[in-house]
Amino acid sequence: MDHMERIGRVSAGLAAIALAVVAAGCVAGDETTASLADESEAGSLPSITRPAETETSGSPTSADGGDSATGSSAASSTSTTEPPTPLQGLAAELVADGFDQPILVTGAPGTSALFVVEREGVIRIVEDGVVADEPFLDLRQELLSSSIEQGLLGLAFHPDYASTGRFFAYWTDRDGDSRLGEFHAPEPTLADAASLQVLLEVDQPAERHNAGMLQFGPDGLLYVALGDGGSGGGTAQDTSNLLGSVLRLDVDSAEPYAIPAGNPFGDEIWVYGLRNPWRFSIDPLDEVMYIGDVGQDGFEEINVVGLDGAGTNFGWFEMEGDRCFQSGCDQDGLTIPALQYTHDEGCSVTGGWVYRGRAIPEFNGHYFYADWCKSFVRSFRLANGRVVDQFDWTTELSELDQVTSFGLDNDAELYAVNWQGQLFKIVPVR
Repeated sequence: MDHMERIGRVSAGLAAIALAVVAAGCVAGDETTASLADESEAGSLPSITRPAETETSGSPTSADGGDSATGSSAASSTSTTEPPTPLQGLAAELVADGFDQPILVTGAPGTSALFVVEREGVIRIVEDGVVADEPFLDLRQELLSSSIEQGLLGLAFHPDYASTGRFFAYWTDRDGDSRLGEFHAPEPTLADAASLQVLLEVDQPAERHNAGMLQFGPDGLLYVALGDGGSGGGTAQDTSNLLGSVLRLDVDSAEPYAIPAGNPFGDEIWVYGLRNPWRFSIDPLDEVMYIGDVGQDGFEEINVVGLDGAGTNFGWFEMEGDRCFQSGCDQDGLTIPALQYTHDEGCSVTGGWVYRGRAIPEFNGHYFYADWCKSFVRSFRLANGRVVDQFDWTTELSELDQVTSFGLDNDAELYAVNWQGQLFKIVPVR
């Protein structure tokens, strides 16, 4: 059963969207560090209904009293000031609504505005909770969105956006293929659609599994997610094409871009073996990428790989999760998920972000993610590469409903958009 069929069963009353993600992985350089969820130090998923303990020094602590961050001394939430009032839980604070199929929210350097991407081709601006009448960018004439896994799927602002106005978008073109383009914004909240420079075009064999996440890493390189194309999965193990991979591009050293020296195959591919990595994120503090990769028959995956992990093979379609998907598969050299869950729990993972903001220091270093079908929201953190401190926030954050994407503002505070057209901020309850 494919992802769209599963969503149709869950949301029979809605025109559902197959926009969740998942990917297999472990911290580069140590294949034993990523553990499965049932092997983690916190095997259950308790609901947070009590304060998280906080040390008198103000350093964040985990719910079990341990150190809550791995290498977190530089985290923005760490402070020597008086600790906040004890945390009672989290809540979803509505920021704005009325969006049409929003699939991404992000901030941009040089402006306090939030940018909400609508799948059918429009990027909206939100300032102080108000949605601007004029869009930041309208690409509806440039793209195809007839299938719900097509359309405008990714947006990333260059680290020097405040001075250069450069930003990048990923969409399905009128022929049904994937396109990566660069634009210029003469003003921080107004893009020039005519400035489009097409950087990359990738043939798509089918209309599904287009992925589309874009993000700049702390290395200044642009990372781009491509799904396997939805035509059987074999493309993900074939490094002669770009499908089923996360690409890594240097958009500053050449026109239209250069291939970074560390890319393992001498082309755009950085890591591969992915089915549909709808949403990934890079934690700049630990320089680790978390990838949500949507599963096929049995498992949803969260995969973790260090930015020094070029060439990591996440296994699809030889493996799904930590199991053989192809009979008698050879698992040698394949990386298993950091965390996986079965289709008894959900059916379509929406990858999220590691929290590094100031408002919720107790959860500094925790990675938040969701499932499209069951509408749960969970978090965990990594300790020495192992999944620990798992929490289920579904009750507290029930308003989020079917999350299509998480995102961060310029203060590293966490937001979410859902298929119902709403934008929420995740806030503490004290």
